[in-house]
Amino acid sequence: MLRKVGPSLSTELVERLVAEGVSADAARQRIARGARDFDVVKLAGVRFQHNARFLYLGDQFGDAPFWLAVERAFQRGGAAYWAAVTGMKARGGRVRLIDFPGVCGAPASRKGQYPPRHLLDRLIAIQLLEIEEIGEETYVKFRPHVYQCDTPEVLRARMLAESVALEGVRDWMRKLGFTSYQQTRIRGEDPAPEVSSIAWDLSGPSYIRPLARAGEVGLKPGFVVADINLRGLLDASAVAAMVRKHDMASALPTFPPIMPFLVAEAFTADGHSLAKQKGMLPTTTAQLLGDIIARALHELVDMLTNLGATVAVNPEHLDKVLRELTRIEGAADNLRGALFELAVAYLVKEVDGGFVKAGVQVKDPLTRRAADIDVLLDRPDGKSVLAIECKAKVPGNMVTLDQVRRWREDRVPVIYEALSAAGRYAGRSFSFEFWSNGRFRPDAAAWLADQAADPRFEIVWRDGDAVRAYLGLAKSGAITKIMNEHYFRHPLASLNKSAPVAPTGNQH
Repeated sequence: MLRKVGPSLSTELVERLVAEGVSADAARQRIARGARDFDVVKLAGVRFQHNARFLYLGDQFGDAPFWLAVERAFQRGGAAYWAAVTGMKARGGRVRLIDFPGVCGAPASRKGQYPPRHLLDRLIAIQLLEIEEIGEETYVKFRPHVYQCDTPEVLRARMLAESVALEGVRDWMRKLGFTSYQQTRIRGEDPAPEVSSIAWDLSGPSYIRPLARAGEVGLKPGFVVADINLRGLLDASAVAAMVRKHDMASALPTFPPIMPFLVAEAFTADGHSLAKQKGMLPTTTAQLLGDIIARALHELVDMLTNLGATVAVNPEHLDKVLRELTRIEGAADNLRGALFELAVAYLVKEVDGGFVKAGVQVKDPLTRRAADIDVLLDRPDGKSVLAIECKAKVPGNMVTLDQVRRWREDRVPVIYEALSAAGRYAGRSFSFEFWSNGRFRPDAAAWLADQAADPRFEIVWRDGDAVRAYLGLAKSGAITKIMNEHYFRHPLASLNKSAPVAPTGNQH
Protein backbone atom coordinates (compact mmCIF):
# COMPACT_ATOMS: atom_id res chain seq x y z
CA MET A 1 0.00 0.00 0.00
CA LEU A 2 2.82 2.44 0.81
CA ARG A 3 4.33 1.71 -2.60
CA LYS A 4 1.00 2.56 -4.18
CA VAL A 5 -0.14 5.62 -2.21
CA GLY A 6 3.21 6.93 -0.95
CA PRO A 7 4.28 7.90 2.58
CA SER A 8 1.24 8.31 4.81
CA LEU A 9 -0.06 8.59 8.33
CA SER A 10 -1.02 5.26 9.87
CA THR A 11 -4.55 6.62 10.39
CA GLU A 12 -4.82 7.39 6.66
CA LEU A 13 -3.81 3.83 5.79
CA VAL A 14 -6.42 2.49 8.19
CA GLU A 15 -9.07 4.65 6.54
CA ARG A 16 -8.14 3.31 3.11
CA LEU A 17 -8.46 -0.28 4.29
CA VAL A 18 -11.79 0.44 5.98
CA ALA A 19 -13.04 1.94 2.73
CA GLU A 20 -12.16 -1.37 1.05
CA GLY A 21 -14.33 -3.26 3.54
CA VAL A 22 -11.80 -4.20 6.22
CA SER A 23 -12.90 -3.63 9.83
CA ALA A 24 -11.11 -0.87 11.73
CA ASP A 25 -9.51 -3.30 14.21
CA ALA A 26 -8.34 -5.63 11.45
CA ALA A 27 -6.98 -2.66 9.49
CA ARG A 28 -4.95 -1.45 12.46
CA GLN A 29 -3.55 -4.95 13.05
CA ARG A 30 -2.64 -5.28 9.38
CA ILE A 31 -0.82 -1.93 9.44
CA ALA A 32 1.05 -2.87 12.62
CA ARG A 33 2.02 -6.26 11.20
CA GLY A 34 3.17 -4.75 7.92
CA ALA A 35 5.31 -2.22 9.73
CA ARG A 36 7.15 -5.11 11.39
CA ASP A 37 7.50 -7.42 8.42
CA PHE A 38 8.52 -5.03 5.63
CA ASP A 39 11.01 -2.22 5.07
CA VAL A 40 8.71 0.30 6.73
CA VAL A 41 10.17 3.24 8.61
CA LYS A 42 8.49 5.49 11.18
CA LEU A 43 9.30 9.20 11.12
CA ALA A 44 11.48 9.50 14.20
CA GLY A 45 10.55 11.72 17.11
CA VAL A 46 7.35 13.24 15.72
CA ARG A 47 3.98 12.35 17.20
CA PHE A 48 0.67 13.09 15.54
CA GLN A 49 -2.88 13.28 16.82
CA HIS A 50 -4.49 10.04 18.02
CA ASN A 51 -1.01 8.47 18.35
CA ALA A 52 -0.71 8.19 14.58
CA ARG A 53 2.74 7.59 13.08
CA PHE A 54 4.06 8.68 9.71
CA LEU A 55 5.11 5.57 7.75
CA TYR A 56 7.22 5.23 4.61
CA LEU A 57 9.49 2.83 2.80
CA GLY A 58 13.21 3.30 3.17
CA ASP A 59 13.78 4.25 -0.46
CA GLN A 60 11.02 6.87 -0.36
CA PHE A 61 12.83 9.17 2.04
CA GLY A 62 13.94 12.62 0.96
CA ASP A 63 12.38 13.21 -2.46
CA ALA A 64 9.78 15.88 -3.27
CA PRO A 65 6.73 13.57 -2.86
CA PHE A 66 8.06 12.48 0.54
CA TRP A 67 8.24 16.03 1.90
CA LEU A 68 4.86 16.92 0.42
CA ALA A 69 3.43 13.92 2.24
CA VAL A 70 5.11 15.06 5.48
CA GLU A 71 3.51 18.50 5.10
CA ARG A 72 0.08 16.95 4.51
CA ALA A 73 0.55 14.83 7.61
CA PHE A 74 1.50 17.91 9.65
CA GLN A 75 -1.57 19.75 8.40
CA ARG A 76 -3.83 16.85 9.29
CA GLY A 77 -2.39 15.77 12.62
CA GLY A 78 0.52 18.00 13.68
CA ALA A 79 -0.66 21.60 13.63
CA ALA A 80 2.33 23.02 15.53
CA TYR A 81 4.77 21.49 13.02
CA TRP A 82 2.59 22.59 10.09
CA ALA A 83 2.58 26.18 11.35
CA ALA A 84 6.38 26.17 11.71
CA VAL A 85 6.91 24.81 8.19
CA THR A 86 4.33 27.16 6.69
CA GLY A 87 5.91 30.13 8.46
CA MET A 88 9.33 29.15 7.12
CA LYS A 89 8.01 28.84 3.56
CA ALA A 90 6.26 32.21 3.80
CA ARG A 91 9.59 33.82 4.71
CA GLY A 92 11.62 32.30 1.92
CA GLY A 93 12.93 29.17 3.64
CA ARG A 94 15.58 30.90 5.73
CA VAL A 95 15.22 32.96 8.94
CA ARG A 96 17.52 34.08 11.70
CA LEU A 97 17.58 31.67 14.62
CA ILE A 98 16.49 34.40 17.02
CA ASP A 99 13.38 35.00 14.86
CA PHE A 100 12.26 31.36 14.68
CA PRO A 101 9.94 31.58 17.74
CA GLY A 102 7.92 34.30 16.04
CA VAL A 103 7.94 32.46 12.72
CA CYS A 104 6.65 29.18 14.17
CA GLY A 105 4.10 30.96 16.38
CA ALA A 106 4.43 28.55 19.31
CA PRO A 107 4.20 29.73 22.93
CA ALA A 108 7.48 29.73 24.83
CA SER A 109 5.92 28.16 27.90
CA ARG A 110 2.47 26.64 28.03
CA LYS A 111 1.24 23.32 29.32
CA GLY A 112 0.34 20.86 26.57
CA GLN A 113 2.03 22.88 23.80
CA TYR A 114 5.41 22.32 22.17
CA PRO A 115 7.77 25.31 22.68
CA PRO A 116 9.71 26.68 19.68
CA ARG A 117 12.96 24.94 20.58
CA HIS A 118 11.25 21.53 20.71
CA LEU A 119 9.70 22.08 17.28
CA LEU A 120 13.03 23.17 15.86
CA ASP A 121 14.89 20.19 17.33
CA ARG A 122 12.31 17.73 15.97
CA LEU A 123 12.33 19.29 12.49
CA ILE A 124 16.13 19.15 12.50
CA ALA A 125 16.01 15.51 13.61
CA ILE A 126 13.88 14.50 10.61
CA GLN A 127 16.27 16.49 8.33
CA LEU A 128 13.69 19.05 7.23
CA LEU A 129 15.47 22.03 8.82
CA GLU A 130 19.09 22.73 9.67
CA ILE A 131 21.17 25.34 11.51
CA GLU A 132 23.69 27.36 9.51
CA GLU A 133 26.26 29.83 10.79
CA ILE A 134 27.51 32.55 8.44
CA GLY A 135 29.86 35.10 9.91
CA GLU A 136 28.34 36.39 13.13
CA GLU A 137 24.76 35.32 12.31
CA THR A 138 23.03 31.98 12.89
CA TYR A 139 20.20 30.94 10.57
CA VAL A 140 17.51 28.27 10.37
CA LYS A 141 16.88 27.00 6.85
CA PHE A 142 15.28 24.16 4.93
CA ARG A 143 17.69 21.31 4.34
CA PRO A 144 16.09 19.45 1.38
CA HIS A 145 16.93 20.91 -2.01
CA VAL A 146 13.28 20.70 -3.04
CA TYR A 147 12.57 23.77 -0.88
CA GLN A 148 13.47 27.28 -1.94
CA CYS A 149 15.83 29.14 0.39
CA ASP A 150 16.46 32.84 -0.01
CA THR A 151 20.12 33.81 0.20
CA PRO A 152 21.39 35.52 3.37
CA GLU A 153 21.84 38.70 1.30
CA VAL A 154 18.18 38.71 0.28
CA LEU A 155 17.08 37.94 3.83
CA ARG A 156 19.20 40.74 5.30
CA ALA A 157 17.84 43.24 2.79
CA ARG A 158 14.25 42.27 3.55
CA MET A 159 14.87 42.32 7.31
CA LEU A 160 16.20 45.85 7.02
CA ALA A 161 13.15 46.96 5.03
CA GLU A 162 10.89 45.30 7.60
CA SER A 163 12.69 46.95 10.51
CA VAL A 164 12.25 50.36 8.87
CA ALA A 165 8.57 49.61 8.21
CA LEU A 166 8.10 48.46 11.82
CA GLU A 167 9.48 51.78 13.04
CA GLY A 168 6.87 53.50 10.89
CA VAL A 169 4.05 51.23 12.05
CA ARG A 170 5.02 51.78 15.69
CA ASP A 171 5.05 55.53 15.18
CA TRP A 172 1.63 55.34 13.50
CA MET A 173 0.15 53.26 16.34
CA ARG A 174 1.55 55.45 19.10
CA LYS A 175 0.41 58.70 17.51
CA LEU A 176 -3.11 57.37 16.98
CA GLY A 177 -3.24 56.09 20.56
CA PHE A 178 -3.56 52.43 19.63
CA THR A 179 -0.72 51.48 21.96
CA SER A 180 1.12 52.88 24.96
CA TYR A 181 3.85 55.24 23.74
CA GLN A 182 6.65 54.00 26.02
CA GLN A 183 5.82 50.28 25.99
CA THR A 184 5.42 49.51 22.28
CA ARG A 185 8.18 47.09 21.28
CA ILE A 186 9.39 45.93 17.89
CA ARG A 187 11.51 43.02 16.71
CA GLY A 188 15.15 43.27 17.72
CA GLU A 189 14.59 45.27 20.90
CA ASP A 190 15.12 44.24 24.50
CA PRO A 191 12.70 43.37 25.97
CA ALA A 192 11.36 41.62 22.90
CA PRO A 193 7.75 42.05 21.76
CA GLU A 194 5.99 39.13 23.42
CA VAL A 195 2.31 38.70 24.29
CA SER A 196 0.76 35.58 25.82
CA SER A 197 4.27 34.01 25.79
CA ILE A 198 4.31 34.23 21.96
CA ALA A 199 6.83 36.31 20.01
CA TRP A 200 5.60 39.01 17.61
CA ASP A 201 7.21 41.60 15.37
CA LEU A 202 5.43 44.38 17.28
CA SER A 203 3.44 44.48 20.49
CA GLY A 204 2.10 47.06 22.88
CA PRO A 205 -0.48 47.39 25.64
CA SER A 206 -3.61 49.21 24.54
CA TYR A 207 -6.08 51.21 26.61
CA ILE A 208 -8.57 51.86 23.82
CA ARG A 209 -12.12 51.06 24.83
CA PRO A 210 -12.73 47.76 22.95
CA LEU A 211 -9.56 46.21 24.42
CA ALA A 212 -9.22 47.62 27.94
CA ARG A 213 -11.08 46.09 30.87
CA ALA A 214 -11.80 47.37 34.36
CA GLY A 215 -9.31 45.97 36.83
CA GLU A 216 -9.02 46.06 40.59
CA VAL A 217 -7.05 49.28 40.28
CA GLY A 218 -7.86 51.28 37.14
CA LEU A 219 -8.02 49.90 33.62
CA LYS A 220 -6.40 46.62 32.64
CA PRO A 221 -5.03 46.98 29.09
CA GLY A 222 -5.53 44.69 26.16
CA PHE A 223 -2.83 44.29 23.52
CA VAL A 224 -2.16 45.22 19.93
CA VAL A 225 0.20 42.86 18.08
CA ALA A 226 1.54 42.84 14.54
CA ASP A 227 3.61 40.61 12.31
CA ILE A 228 5.19 41.84 9.10
CA ASN A 229 6.24 39.97 5.96
CA LEU A 230 7.45 42.02 2.98
CA ARG A 231 8.27 39.02 0.80
CA GLY A 232 5.79 39.72 -2.01
CA LEU A 233 2.22 38.43 -1.94
CA LEU A 234 0.99 36.82 1.26
CA ASP A 235 -1.20 33.85 0.40
CA ALA A 236 -3.92 31.97 2.27
CA SER A 237 -1.58 29.37 3.79
CA ALA A 238 0.68 32.06 5.27
CA VAL A 239 -2.37 33.87 6.64
CA ALA A 240 -3.75 30.60 8.07
CA ALA A 241 -0.53 30.11 10.04
CA MET A 242 -0.92 33.62 11.42
CA VAL A 243 -4.55 32.92 12.34
CA ARG A 244 -3.42 29.87 14.32
CA LYS A 245 -0.77 31.96 16.06
CA HIS A 246 -3.38 34.50 17.15
CA ASP A 247 -5.76 31.74 18.21
CA MET A 248 -2.99 30.31 20.40
CA ALA A 249 -2.33 33.71 21.95
CA SER A 250 -6.02 34.23 22.74
CA ALA A 251 -6.69 30.69 23.94
CA LEU A 252 -6.21 31.45 27.63
CA PRO A 253 -9.66 32.43 28.98
CA THR A 254 -8.30 34.97 31.44
CA PHE A 255 -5.98 36.74 29.01
CA PRO A 256 -6.99 40.27 27.87
CA PRO A 257 -8.25 40.86 24.30
CA ILE A 258 -5.69 41.03 21.49
CA MET A 259 -6.00 43.06 18.28
CA PRO A 260 -3.85 41.44 15.53
CA PHE A 261 -2.40 43.32 12.53
CA LEU A 262 -0.79 41.53 9.60
CA VAL A 263 1.40 43.82 7.47
CA ALA A 264 2.54 42.87 3.96
CA GLU A 265 3.42 44.39 0.61
CA ALA A 266 0.24 42.84 -0.77
CA PHE A 267 -2.12 39.88 -0.25
CA THR A 268 -3.61 37.36 -2.62
CA ALA A 269 -7.39 37.59 -2.86
CA ASP A 270 -7.75 34.35 -0.89
CA GLY A 271 -5.23 35.47 1.72
CA HIS A 272 -6.92 38.81 2.28
CA SER A 273 -10.35 37.21 2.42
CA LEU A 274 -9.23 34.62 4.98
CA ALA A 275 -7.62 37.25 7.20
CA LYS A 276 -10.78 39.36 7.22
CA GLN A 277 -12.97 36.31 7.81
CA LYS A 278 -10.90 35.28 10.83
CA GLY A 279 -10.88 38.73 12.42
CA MET A 280 -7.31 39.69 11.50
CA LEU A 281 -6.45 43.18 10.27
CA PRO A 282 -4.63 42.68 6.96
CA THR A 283 -2.94 45.87 5.83
CA THR A 284 -0.21 46.89 3.40
CA THR A 285 2.74 49.21 3.87
CA ALA A 286 1.13 51.58 1.37
CA GLN A 287 -2.07 51.76 3.41
CA LEU A 288 -0.24 52.36 6.68
CA LEU A 289 2.77 54.41 5.59
CA GLY A 290 1.79 55.83 2.20
CA ASP A 291 2.71 54.99 -1.38
CA ILE A 292 6.01 56.90 -1.35
CA ILE A 293 7.38 55.02 1.69
CA ALA A 294 6.08 51.67 0.41
CA ARG A 295 7.81 52.20 -2.93
CA ALA A 296 11.03 53.30 -1.20
CA LEU A 297 11.01 50.13 0.94
CA HIS A 298 10.70 47.99 -2.19
CA GLU A 299 13.52 49.94 -3.86
CA LEU A 300 15.67 49.49 -0.75
CA VAL A 301 15.51 45.71 -1.09
CA ASP A 302 16.34 45.98 -4.80
CA MET A 303 19.36 48.16 -4.08
CA LEU A 304 20.73 45.76 -1.48
CA THR A 305 20.22 42.64 -3.60
CA ASN A 306 19.73 42.72 -7.39
CA LEU A 307 21.29 46.13 -7.99
CA GLY A 308 23.60 46.29 -5.02
CA ALA A 309 25.27 42.98 -5.86
CA THR A 310 27.25 44.75 -8.59
CA VAL A 311 26.63 48.30 -7.36
CA ALA A 312 24.56 49.03 -10.45
CA VAL A 313 22.81 51.72 -8.45
CA ASN A 314 22.54 55.37 -9.33
CA PRO A 315 23.92 57.48 -6.46
CA GLU A 316 21.12 60.02 -6.95
CA HIS A 317 18.63 57.18 -6.50
CA LEU A 318 20.45 56.02 -3.36
CA ASP A 319 20.21 59.55 -1.96
CA LYS A 320 16.50 59.70 -2.83
CA VAL A 321 15.70 56.45 -0.98
CA LEU A 322 17.73 57.54 2.02
CA ARG A 323 15.91 60.85 2.20
CA GLU A 324 12.47 59.26 1.93
CA LEU A 325 13.01 56.49 4.47
CA THR A 326 14.91 58.53 7.06
CA ARG A 327 11.75 60.57 7.54
CA ILE A 328 10.53 57.61 9.60
CA GLU A 329 11.43 58.22 13.20
CA GLY A 330 14.01 55.73 14.43
CA ALA A 331 14.88 54.35 10.97
CA ALA A 332 17.81 56.57 10.10
CA ASP A 333 20.57 54.76 12.01
CA ASN A 334 19.70 51.30 10.63
CA LEU A 335 19.56 52.66 7.10
CA ARG A 336 22.84 54.53 7.32
CA GLY A 337 24.61 51.38 8.42
CA ALA A 338 23.26 49.14 5.67
CA LEU A 339 23.60 51.68 2.87
CA PHE A 340 27.11 52.71 3.93
CA GLU A 341 28.32 49.58 2.13
CA LEU A 342 26.71 50.67 -1.13
CA ALA A 343 28.07 54.20 -0.81
CA VAL A 344 31.60 52.91 -0.14
CA ALA A 345 31.34 50.44 -3.02
CA TYR A 346 30.33 53.17 -5.44
CA LEU A 347 33.10 55.41 -4.10
CA VAL A 348 35.98 52.91 -4.49
CA LYS A 349 34.82 51.93 -7.97
CA GLU A 350 34.88 55.56 -9.05
CA VAL A 351 38.27 56.30 -7.50
CA ASP A 352 40.14 53.02 -8.16
CA GLY A 353 38.20 51.57 -11.09
CA GLY A 354 37.75 47.84 -11.65
CA PHE A 355 34.82 45.57 -10.86
CA VAL A 356 33.09 45.96 -7.49
CA LYS A 357 30.46 43.93 -5.61
CA ALA A 358 28.72 44.63 -2.31
CA GLY A 359 27.51 42.03 0.17
CA VAL A 360 29.53 39.03 -1.02
CA GLN A 361 29.44 35.73 0.86
CA VAL A 362 32.49 33.46 0.64
CA LYS A 363 33.42 30.13 2.19
CA ASP A 364 36.80 28.70 3.13
CA PRO A 365 36.96 25.42 1.12
CA LEU A 366 39.02 23.68 3.81
CA THR A 367 37.19 24.61 7.02
CA ARG A 368 33.80 25.31 5.33
CA ARG A 369 33.53 28.46 7.45
CA ALA A 370 31.67 31.31 5.77
CA ALA A 371 32.14 35.07 5.97
CA ASP A 372 30.60 38.15 4.43
CA ILE A 373 32.57 40.76 2.51
CA ASP A 374 30.91 44.16 2.69
CA VAL A 375 32.71 45.50 -0.40
CA LEU A 376 34.92 43.51 -2.80
CA LEU A 377 36.90 45.41 -5.44
CA ASP A 378 38.76 43.59 -8.20
CA ARG A 379 41.15 46.32 -9.30
CA PRO A 380 41.89 46.63 -13.03
CA ASP A 381 44.94 45.27 -14.88
CA GLY A 382 45.51 42.42 -12.44
CA LYS A 383 46.28 44.67 -9.49
CA SER A 384 45.44 43.82 -5.89
CA VAL A 385 42.08 42.59 -4.65
CA LEU A 386 40.51 44.86 -2.03
CA ALA A 387 38.07 43.59 0.64
CA ILE A 388 36.52 46.29 2.83
CA GLU A 389 34.75 45.90 6.18
CA CYS A 390 32.30 48.80 6.63
CA LYS A 391 31.12 50.16 9.98
CA ALA A 392 28.86 53.20 9.86
CA LYS A 393 28.74 54.90 13.23
CA VAL A 394 26.24 57.25 14.78
CA PRO A 395 28.15 60.39 15.81
CA GLY A 396 29.48 59.87 19.32
CA ASN A 397 29.97 56.11 18.88
CA MET A 398 33.34 54.65 17.97
CA VAL A 399 34.76 51.44 16.54
CA THR A 400 35.60 49.14 19.45
CA LEU A 401 38.49 46.82 20.16
CA ASP A 402 36.15 43.82 20.03
CA GLN A 403 34.98 44.80 16.52
CA VAL A 404 38.48 45.16 15.07
CA ARG A 405 39.69 41.95 16.72
CA ARG A 406 36.80 39.94 15.27
CA TRP A 407 37.55 41.40 11.85
CA ARG A 408 41.33 40.87 11.96
CA GLU A 409 41.44 37.50 13.72
CA ASP A 410 38.28 35.86 12.36
CA ARG A 411 36.97 37.37 9.13
CA VAL A 412 40.21 38.30 7.40
CA PRO A 413 41.71 34.76 7.53
CA VAL A 414 38.46 33.15 6.31
CA ILE A 415 38.07 35.65 3.46
CA TYR A 416 41.72 35.33 2.45
CA GLU A 417 41.57 31.53 2.28
CA ALA A 418 38.30 31.65 0.33
CA LEU A 419 39.50 34.22 -2.21
CA SER A 420 43.02 32.84 -2.66
CA ALA A 421 41.54 29.40 -3.38
CA ALA A 422 39.53 30.85 -6.26
CA GLY A 423 41.26 30.44 -9.61
CA ARG A 424 40.53 33.96 -10.81
CA TYR A 425 42.56 35.46 -7.96
CA ALA A 426 45.60 33.18 -8.28
CA GLY A 427 48.84 35.10 -7.92
CA ARG A 428 47.11 38.35 -6.95
CA SER A 429 47.96 40.45 -3.92
CA PHE A 430 45.29 41.17 -1.33
CA SER A 431 44.42 44.18 0.78
CA PHE A 432 41.97 44.12 3.69
CA GLU A 433 40.62 47.43 4.95
CA PHE A 434 38.33 48.52 7.78
CA TRP A 435 36.39 51.70 7.00
CA SER A 436 34.29 53.81 9.35
CA ASN A 437 32.79 57.27 9.13
CA GLY A 438 33.48 57.58 12.86
CA ARG A 439 36.56 57.18 14.98
CA PHE A 440 38.42 54.22 16.44
CA ARG A 441 38.68 53.89 20.18
CA PRO A 442 42.32 54.41 21.22
CA ASP A 443 42.69 50.80 22.39
CA ALA A 444 41.28 49.52 19.06
CA ALA A 445 43.68 51.61 16.96
CA ALA A 446 46.60 50.73 19.23
CA TRP A 447 45.83 47.01 18.96
CA LEU A 448 45.72 47.20 15.16
CA ALA A 449 49.03 49.07 15.09
CA ASP A 450 50.67 46.42 17.29
CA GLN A 451 49.76 43.50 15.02
CA ALA A 452 52.65 41.96 13.15
CA ALA A 453 52.61 42.44 9.39
CA ASP A 454 51.41 39.43 7.39
CA PRO A 455 53.36 38.75 4.18
CA ARG A 456 50.24 37.34 2.51
CA PHE A 457 48.21 40.55 2.56
CA GLU A 458 48.08 44.20 3.55
CA ILE A 459 45.99 45.51 6.46
CA VAL A 460 44.65 49.09 6.40
CA TRP A 461 42.11 50.93 8.54
CA ARG A 462 40.50 54.26 7.83
CA ASP A 463 38.63 56.43 10.29
CA GLY A 464 36.24 59.23 9.32
CA ASP A 465 39.04 61.69 8.54
CA ALA A 466 40.80 59.19 6.29
CA VAL A 467 37.56 58.25 4.51
CA ARG A 468 36.82 61.94 3.98
CA ALA A 469 40.29 62.40 2.48
CA TYR A 470 39.66 59.47 0.12
CA LEU A 471 36.29 61.02 -0.76
CA GLY A 472 38.20 64.07 -1.99
CA LEU A 473 39.50 61.91 -4.89
CA ALA A 474 35.98 61.30 -6.21
CA LYS A 475 34.76 63.24 -9.22
CA SER A 476 31.06 62.51 -8.70
CA GLY A 477 29.20 65.26 -6.91
CA ALA A 478 26.39 62.82 -6.10
CA ILE A 479 28.51 60.38 -4.07
CA THR A 480 30.25 63.29 -2.32
CA LYS A 481 26.85 64.71 -1.40
CA ILE A 482 25.62 61.35 -0.02
CA MET A 483 28.72 60.79 2.11
CA ASN A 484 28.77 64.33 3.46
CA GLU A 485 25.06 64.68 4.22
CA HIS A 486 24.37 61.20 5.60
CA TYR A 487 27.71 60.20 7.12
CA PHE A 488 29.73 63.33 7.96
CA ARG A 489 27.45 66.36 8.34
CA HIS A 490 24.92 64.76 10.67
CA PRO A 491 23.17 67.16 13.09
CA LEU A 492 24.63 65.22 16.03
CA ALA A 493 28.20 65.40 14.72
CA SER A 494 29.08 68.20 17.14
CA LEU A 495 28.60 65.76 20.02
CA ASN A 496 31.66 63.85 18.84
CA LYS A 497 34.08 66.76 19.01
CA SER A 498 34.93 66.18 22.66
CA ALA A 499 35.26 62.39 22.30
CA PRO A 500 38.70 60.76 22.74
CA VAL A 501 40.57 60.78 19.44
CA ALA A 502 42.13 57.59 18.16
CA PRO A 503 45.11 57.75 15.79
CA THR A 504 44.10 58.62 12.24
CA GLY A 505 43.37 55.80 9.82
CA ASN A 506 45.29 54.80 6.70
CA GLN A 507 47.70 52.79 8.85
CA HIS A 508 48.98 49.31 8.22
